Amino acid sequence: MAYTDNFRRQHQDLLAMAGEIATKLKAQPFDARGLRNLLSALAGKLTVHLTMEDKALYPRLVQVNVENSRGLAEAFQQEMGGLAATFATYNQKWQINAIAADPAGFSRDTHAVFAAIGRRIARENSELYPLADRAL
Repeated sequence: MAYTDNFRRQHQDLLAMAGEIATKLKAQPFDARGLRNLLSALAGKLTVHLTMEDKALYPRLVQVNVENSRGLAEAFQQEMGGLAATFATYNQKWQINAIAADPAGFSRDTHAVFAAIGRRIARENSELYPLADRAL
């Protein structure tokens, strides 16, 4: 079992949840409550994932410093702080009433945030996790 197997599984779960939300954005009538519930579940899983990376993965990569793992881990951690803040702002903004009042705005913001998360997951899977599996 590779060190990052659990992180990779979490990525799959996060992408599946984002995909479910994206699919529901197309439904008519627009279900603001259902979307908010799904978004809350996604936020919870994302928070757990980020905490695990911050508390377990990044510190270990900084400590071993194999193949510049320190520099890469620090760069990823710094970048993720910005994405985490963006997601937190998005999550706070889009409560049930806001979703119901502006479904087009919610859809636009959701696609933008999910695209950023998807890019981040792809980079972690292709750059950071292979290094972690070799180093840890």
